[in-house]
Amino acid sequence: MSVATVEAPVPEDDGSAEAAMREKLALRYNTVRPFPSLLGESHALGAAPAGRRILKAVRRLPALSRRRVKDRPSLPREIDAGLVPALWKRAVFSNAKLPQGAVDRDAYVVCVLEQLHRALNRRAVFAAPSNRWGDPRARLLGGARWEAMRADVLAGLSLTEDAGEHLVQLTCGLDAAWRQMTDRLAEAGDDAKVETVVPEGGGRARLSVDKLGGGSSSRSRASTPAPRPSTTVTNAA
Repeated sequence: MSVATVEAPVPEDDGSAEAAMREKLALRYNTVRPFPSLLGESHALGAAPAGRRILKAVRRLPALSRRRVKDRPSLPREIDAGLVPALWKRAVFSNAKLPQGAVDRDAYVVCVLEQLHRALNRRAVFAAPSNRWGDPRARLLGGARWEAMRADVLAGLSLTEDAGEHLVQLTCGLDAAWRQMTDRLAEAGDDAKVETVVPEGGGRARLSVDKLGGGSSSRSRASTPAPRPSTTVTNAA
């Protein structure tokens, strides 16, 4: 798929302004200190399959927050390292003030809270009862009610009974968008406002937008993920 061609240059990040901002956010741990216990011990939070891992990590935050890390620093085996995105890795795993191999507890807690916020926005994690943050699946029709309305709903959305056919169409459209982006970058050559930059000595390539200009604002955007085409997936099954 052409998506691999475009995604390959997108930086995981190891030194951008975004990563530096995460390090500064970790210093604000005392500001969010009450929330790990409130959220981690709350029975109001639930999760869809996509959010179960992050909710599990949230449940473990109260114990981490109560620990005196000056006496006993956190270790990688005590956290879910897989939940730490690239922009947070430097703050969580590379704090020079901590013993080698130790995890920055404060940075990890703030990182997990950020992931929780995103999961709430996606409704991968939800709160009940809540109109704004509730589980959207609770409002879906099911059983006999769905069977009675299935034909009318599918007709109104111009969908077929087979959800797979609809998903194939969306996949083809997304792949075509990636291919078009790849072809345009190749056609523009040196005139392209976006270019692929390979670090000296090797390493992962990045997308650079330095040619866009704009002074200091361009430097803050020197490495940026490729835009993703907007696609809405509807499961008619």
